Amino acid sequence: MSNISRVLEKMSSGQSPADQGAGEPRGNDVYSVVFVARSGQPTAFTAHLPQMVAVASQACPDTPPIRLVGFSKACEDRLSTSLGIPRASSIALRAGAPQASSLVDFVLANVPRVQLAWLEEAKAGQHRVTSVITGQTNVGAKRQKKS
Repeated sequence: MSNISRVLEKMSSGQSPADQGAGEPRGNDVYSVVFVARSGQPTAFTAHLPQMVAVASQACPDTPPIRLVGFSKACEDRLSTSLGIPRASSIALRAGAPQASSLVDFVLANVPRVQLAWLEEAKAGQHRVTSVITGQTNVGAKRQKKS
């Protein structure tokens, strides 16, 4: 997970993930798809991924947007077994990964890109006036008048 986050961070800043040099990432250095287990780990470990994927996708406009795909705990167990490692909570595929083109093409065709409405609004740079709606209410029981 931490390596995926580091690569997405480098992509977001315009650095090539393959080397530390600045410049636009090359097509085969960027991720196409990021798969993440939806269960089995605290959300603090994965909550940042939608924002990072969206920003990294915008930083590389000449490549298709990165897709974020969640999979279940059962899939995580099967993936770990097939990779021969104790745990695989996330996996990312780079553009042009060997023997992954059909999977990447399927995901690109069927999974929508991550969109962050607040990021789009922030890019617009428009001032938005604060709108506070107020209402009057009584707190506590009504007192009865003494006669």
